[in-house]
Amino acid sequence: MGASLSWFAVRGKEQTLILKHFSLRSIGKVYQRSSYHGGLLPSGWFLVIHGRHEFTDAEVKQLSQAAEVVACFVEEHVMVSKAACWKNGQEVWSVTHDAQESLHHLEAQGELPLGFAAIRDRLTKQQEEEDDCDFIFDIPVSLAAEITGYRHDETRKETFETFVRPSFFEGLFG
Repeated sequence: MGASLSWFAVRGKEQTLILKHFSLRSIGKVYQRSSYHGGLLPSGWFLVIHGRHEFTDAEVKQLSQAAEVVACFVEEHVMVSKAACWKNGQEVWSVTHDAQESLHHLEAQGELPLGFAAIRDRLTKQQEEEDDCDFIFDIPVSLAAEITGYRHDETRKETFETFVRPSFFEGLFG
């Protein structure tokens, strides 16, 4: 099995407003089957993980109003990954890999972070040395992780909160 999810790391916006953007509420650090998890990262970013979802530019644009957002999407079943940074409703940069286009496919645009070139060069070299694995897939993921301190495929010491969407009646009556 492979991961299929988007995650959003937000800085500069209150947690209550971030959860409100997604129409979510926290039920605490308990396990419950939900498409949403997250919490405050040691790096200071607030994380929302949305399982089985591909983020859209419109979604990140709205979330980034008066804030900074790093969004990352991974679909390991077809080896597609994307990371993007938005500030105050404007896209700053984005990096996309789609193995369905080519094993070496990489599209990068905008004001890329300083760490991008080193990550790209290291993983491109690794791809050239071991062509039986898709290392280019990891470029957007590694870039987002370098900035926020979060990777979807690493074991976390902290336990994330579970977020749920309130039922119709909870929405009406609180």
